[in-house]
Amino acid sequence: MKKKRTALSKTALACLVLSLGTAGALPGLTAPQKAAAAATVSANQKVVYSLKHPVFKQSGQLYVPLRDVAELFDLHLTFNAQTKALELTGVSQYAKLQPGSAQAVGENAVPVSLGAPVQVRYGVTYVPASLFSKLFGIPVNAAGPKKISYTYSSKYRLTQTGGMLFWLNRQQGVLYGGTTGQLPSRLGTVHIEIPDELNLSARQVDDATYIVDVDNAYGEPHIFSSLHRAVIHGGAIVAQSSLSYGGGLSQVRIKNADLSHDGKIVLNEGQTAQLVTPDGKVAETIDLEKIGGPDDEYGLEAVEPDFLLIRPFSTGALLIVDRATGKATPLHRKLLDQASSKKIEGGDWNSGDGLIYTGRDGNRLNFQWALPGSGTLPETKTYELGKS
Repeated sequence: MKKKRTALSKTALACLVLSLGTAGALPGLTAPQKAAAAATVSANQKVVYSLKHPVFKQSGQLYVPLRDVAELFDLHLTFNAQTKALELTGVSQYAKLQPGSAQAVGENAVPVSLGAPVQVRYGVTYVPASLFSKLFGIPVNAAGPKKISYTYSSKYRLTQTGGMLFWLNRQQGVLYGGTTGQLPSRLGTVHIEIPDELNLSARQVDDATYIVDVDNAYGEPHIFSSLHRAVIHGGAIVAQSSLSYGGGLSQVRIKNADLSHDGKIVLNEGQTAQLVTPDGKVAETIDLEKIGGPDDEYGLEAVEPDFLLIRPFSTGALLIVDRATGKATPLHRKLLDQASSKKIEGGDWNSGDGLIYTGRDGNRLNFQWALPGSGTLPETKTYELGKS
């Protein structure tokens, strides 16, 4: 791909780095993620965390709710229906345990005594806190009826698709992947220039191929975004892309299609996009700047044999592109009333046109639309290909 422009000037970047160093609470995170983010600020700092479910003591053992605690320590929790075992998987250790058993088995396959059996109370699985100290090296103590204290600095974002688990190191971008109940493999590094508030997702393409997406909000107050996509094939990253946009008061969100009409994976850098095969080979390059104009960032929301849907960040207004002629047409002018179109083009809503593509039926393209920020139920809009 051609070299992409940076989303920030050098001065703005310097100010941004300073703001990251003094940033407080990160908006938009779940409670466990907020606790993990806070723990990362000061390595080895003691953390007191409020759980959803209570802790209790029985037979001299502290019991903690397994799911509540596991996600604090970068652990995937999965139930293996075949073995009837709970599998707790991390980057460097895993544990297999069963309700009613007072033992767990880790990576070395040696049974470890927990001192008391795993229990299920009112549908919640509880484990002796010794599980975390003995197998993962993280002592857990009670700090109140629904509180625990621990010393651990979270390092990863986690996601899962089917039986495949992924961990992304939040600072270094190193990606790990594997199946539940065994140690994962290092897949490669996702190149994130300014990692901050990261969200991770994944989907499976075929038996050997996965797409991992990282959505990064950065800066203070997180008005910049970067989108990163890695193609995993045969146990390694074989291709990836990065797109940065944001700034000002705009609430426009850019997104990209996962696949083209013929199953190629979409890798978009904002001005240029590539369609690649599952093994990372480039099948086609699309010059988005040539279509929509320079000095902008573009989302690529659909890749069909006869048209593209692209969304420029500057306006947030979806464009339909005739692939035969290269002509780009703003869809809101075809689908919405004149008053709404004027508001979109005047930037009154600061959030784009509100059009969401839902698929095609022959030459009919279907969209959902609701007035941005109105809270009204979406309407169905249709566009007929070939009609002016």
